[in-house]
Amino acid sequence: WYPAFAPWRGKPAPDFTLTDITGKQHKLSDYRGRDVLIIFWATWCPPCRVEIPHLKELRETTSQNNLAMLAISNERPDVVKAFVERAEMNYTVLTNRGSLPSPYNTVSGIPSSFFIDREGKIKLGTTGLISLDEIKAILQAE
Repeated sequence: WYPAFAPWRGKPAPDFTLTDITGKQHKLSDYRGRDVLIIFWATWCPPCRVEIPHLKELRETTSQNNLAMLAISNERPDVVKAFVERAEMNYTVLTNRGSLPSPYNTVSGIPSSFFIDREGKIKLGTTGLISLDEIKAILQAE
């Protein structure tokens, strides 16, 4: 647990609505019933770039019915879209040009990740590079 996120453990994940790189809106609460992995990242972030292949593999090996993956960048949508296409990212990428509710607005380092359980509660919040094995272990833990 990243200390700033720890008070949110087991609490309902605050809802938000953001737009993906194709213009479609996504509301966090629409993913209720599935585990959700939220990743805060940026195109210029070296550790974020290292994490992308792990996230792509996770998407390829995990059913979208079981796991939603939402990557959020605060960069301009055109910059994000060009990067996503070059990197062939196969998971949902959203852009945030406004403000998000706590605890998402307390992210001070990237990559940062939130794991939301099927009931919509925050399971874990972490900052820093996370491996595919670590992600799988977190998703399988109760």
